[in-house]
Amino acid sequence: MSNRRNFCKNLSALPLLSAMDLVQAQDNKRQMSMVVPYTPGGSTDVLGRIFTDAFSGLMGEKVILENRPGANGTLGVSYVASAPADGRTLLYTYGNLMLNQEFMMKDTKLRPLDVLVPIARTCIIQAVIVAAPNFPANNLRDLIAMAKRNPGKHTYAYYGDLGIASMASEAGINLLRVPYKGGVPGMIDVMSETVDIMTNSLAQALPQLRAGKLKVLAVFGDERLTEWPNIATVKETLPNYRAFDYQVVMASKATPRPILEQLAQRANAALSSPDIKKAFLDRGALVSNLGLNELQSFMELDRANITNIVKIAGIQAE
Repeated sequence: MSNRRNFCKNLSALPLLSAMDLVQAQDNKRQMSMVVPYTPGGSTDVLGRIFTDAFSGLMGEKVILENRPGANGTLGVSYVASAPADGRTLLYTYGNLMLNQEFMMKDTKLRPLDVLVPIARTCIIQAVIVAAPNFPANNLRDLIAMAKRNPGKHTYAYYGDLGIASMASEAGINLLRVPYKGGVPGMIDVMSETVDIMTNSLAQALPQLRAGKLKVLAVFGDERLTEWPNIATVKETLPNYRAFDYQVVMASKATPRPILEQLAQRANAALSSPDIKKAFLDRGALVSNLGLNELQSFMELDRANITNIVKIAGIQAE
């Protein structure tokens, strides 16, 4: 409750709503919701709940977080895209995973940036490749060597991320992809040794890593992790590799610009709080917001980079 009060104090720094905004607020009785397109318990859900709680305090009403998993996150994306364009149904998701699906799913016609508009980039994610403790490889070099000896034998849990697929292409190895609806079901199967490896956010994997139920094989990003300083980054093994995981808040593309600006302003106020920065960092996420126009350009560039990765890696939609 003390955190909520601290967040609400930031309201005094925000401009007053216009008369039109007040009419909209009075007339609109729809529950405000934040849709997470993955199962409960994963990093998107965990960080999404922290953000939504802070955001609720600044909106002056309860924003309900709603899990709508399925089809590698595209069901939730479609749900938000088709909701009334009044800023009351928002999406909290991995920006790069969402963009990936356009290229990874054969039957989807969804082009997220055609139907959604970004409001805020909440954070950049620290991510890792994990395996069960008994998995023979202890680092990425070991994994690559094993995969070259046994092409197509080793498996990875996939729920929308291109990290391992592009790593495998860069390393010249053949790994078998096993699809999941979210990170938690995949992580459970990795721990039980049903599947060999997966990409996991540090936020999601940390409790299991500290409990000795998982181990880190490699770190995505530019720096090694403080807690596992001996584990190399993917780039140290594969210098040309590119990976960038981030989470965003989005709304229907048809949402009026004044509403988007108000939502972005409140999102930025929530993300500016030292409390939320610490809460995110404790879960392996670095708060990193961008302005509306800057974020739109960033995501368009990211889509272009993903297009390149898919082409170079020879990844086929399934």
